[in-house]
Amino acid sequence: MTRVRDDIGLLCEPYLLRPDESSVEVAWVTDGRPPESRLVYAAAEVAEQLANLTATELQSSELAILLPGAVTVDASSTHLKAMAEDRESALPTGLIELRRALETEVTVAREVWRVSARATGLVPGRDYAYRVVSGGAASRVARLSPAPPADVPLLRILLTSDHQLGASVPGAMEQATVTAGAFDAVLYAGDFVNVPDRASEWFDDARGSAFFPSMQGILPSTPIFPVVGNHEVQGRREEGAMLAESFESALPLAACADGHSLSNYETLFPSVSGSRYYAVTFGGVRIIALSAARVWRSDRADDHPEDRFVSSRYQEARRVLGDPLGQRYGSHIIDDLRAGSEQHDWLRRELASPAFAEARLRIVVMHESPHSIGVNAMPHFAHPVRLEERNAAGEVSGVRYDYPSSENILLRDIAPLLEAAGVELVLGGHSHLWSRFTSKAGVHYLETSHAGSTHGAFDRSSGRRRAGPPRQWNVYDALSQGDPGGLAPVVPTISPRRGVADLPLPYVADPDLSIFSVLTVSADAGAVVGSYVYDTRTPEAPAHLFDEFALG
Repeated sequence: MTRVRDDIGLLCEPYLLRPDESSVEVAWVTDGRPPESRLVYAAAEVAEQLANLTATELQSSELAILLPGAVTVDASSTHLKAMAEDRESALPTGLIELRRALETEVTVAREVWRVSARATGLVPGRDYAYRVVSGGAASRVARLSPAPPADVPLLRILLTSDHQLGASVPGAMEQATVTAGAFDAVLYAGDFVNVPDRASEWFDDARGSAFFPSMQGILPSTPIFPVVGNHEVQGRREEGAMLAESFESALPLAACADGHSLSNYETLFPSVSGSRYYAVTFGGVRIIALSAARVWRSDRADDHPEDRFVSSRYQEARRVLGDPLGQRYGSHIIDDLRAGSEQHDWLRRELASPAFAEARLRIVVMHESPHSIGVNAMPHFAHPVRLEERNAAGEVSGVRYDYPSSENILLRDIAPLLEAAGVELVLGGHSHLWSRFTSKAGVHYLETSHAGSTHGAFDRSSGRRRAGPPRQWNVYDALSQGDPGGLAPVVPTISPRRGVADLPLPYVADPDLSIFSVLTVSADAGAVVGSYVYDTRTPEAPAHLFDEFALG
C-alpha cells in the first residue's frame, strides 16, 4: 500500500481539461499520494488576494472568512503506476534517492499521482481565478472559465505537437504567448515526450524541456485537446530492460494481452468519450480527435534472411522467428481506422451529426495525417502484410512486411469521408516539419510539428529522398519523394524559406528553427491560421509570421 506523505510537492502546475458550458476539469500532479487536496476558485477580481493565501490557509476551514465567495472542491487522486526512471533519465539533482537506487537497478519506479477536481457552476464568458493545494504544496494563481458559447466573438487556439524534449520548445511556447496573447485552447496532435513511462520527461528533465514545464505559461489557464501519438505507446516492460528498449518492443494486443500500454497518457489526459477518439464543440468549433498512430519501428531492411539481426517495420530478426513474443509484427496500428472498424463507424456517425452540421468551423486532429512530405509518410498507413520466406526444406527462414499503397487507410477510408463532409482543417504531426496542402474539395491539411527538431522534408524542392527497403519488398509502394496522396505542398504566403536558385520552399525543416501555429476565429474576419517561426540562434528576436490562410 502506498504511504500517504505530508511532504509532497507538485510535479507540475495545474492544467485544464474537458471544459463544457458550465464547468472545467483542473488536474495537477504530485510526487506522492497527497493527504488532502482541493481546488479553490473565486471571481477573477480577487486573484491577488487568492495569490497571497498560504497552503495552510487554502486548506483551512476559515477560508470562507479569508476569501469571501471562494468555492472549494475536494480532489481525487490516481496513482500512475507505470511511471519510472532508468539510467538514461536526466534527473534533477534533488532526486538523491532515485539516483542512488539507479546505481544498482536498471529501472526504478517513481511515485507520481494525478490529482483532479472539477470547477462547476461557472458562468459563460466569465473568468475565475484559481489555485490548487495538495498537503503543504500549492500552485500559483491561474485562470479558468467554461467553454465559450458558439457565438463568442473571438477565439485563439494554439496548434502544436511533437515537443519530445526539443531544446527550443520552452522558448517557442513562450513566444507563442508573447505573439498571440492568451489562448482559449490548445490542439495538440500527439507525441508529448520520447519515452512515455519515463516520468522526468513529463515533469522535471534536467535538460529543461520536459513537457509540462515547457507549457507552464499556457496550460494552467488553457484547456488542452490532445490526440494520441506513437510516443504515447509504451511496450512490454521486462526486468533488466531500459525504458527506451521497452518503448521499442510494443506488440499488438492480439499477439500479447499486455503487449503495449498507454496508461500514462490516458491517465494524464482522460477523454470525454472514454476512448482515444472523441468529438467536442468549443466556442462553436467542432473538434474531432482521431487515434491515428502506429508503433515506432526503425526502417532497417536487410536483403537476406540470414543477415537480419534486428526486427524493424520491414522485417523480423532471424533469432525470434520461433518466438511469438520476441517478434515485433511490423509497424502496427494502435487503433484501427479502416472501413468497418469501430473508429471508422464512429467517425461516420460524427460527420452526420447535428453537432457537426451546426458548427461554425470543423477541425480534425490526428497524429498521422493523410498528406505529408515528411519521412514518416512512409511506409503507407496500412496494416503490415506479413510475408514468410521459406528455405528449400519448406521451413520459415525469414519474415518481412509490406505496406501496400492500395491499403493506405488514411487515403482510402478517412480522407474521402472528411472531404465529403466539408471539414475545413485537418491538423497533423509526426514528421517534425511544417508543411500544408489544400485538396480539390478545399480541405486544408496542416502539419505544424516542427517544435525544436526536424526529420526533414522529402520533396523535389529539397532534393532529399526517403530511404526505402530493397527490391524484394514492394518497392513500388515506397515513395521516395512527395506526398503519398499526390497533393503538392503549398508555399508559405508571407515569408517562405529559400532554396536552390533562391526558389521559395513549400516547407520549413531547419534544426535551428521552431514553428507554432495559431487559429484565430472572429466574428468579423472569419477563421484564419497563422504560422510563426522562432529562430533559436537569436532568442532575443520575436517570432514572426511566415504563412497565413483563411478557412471556409
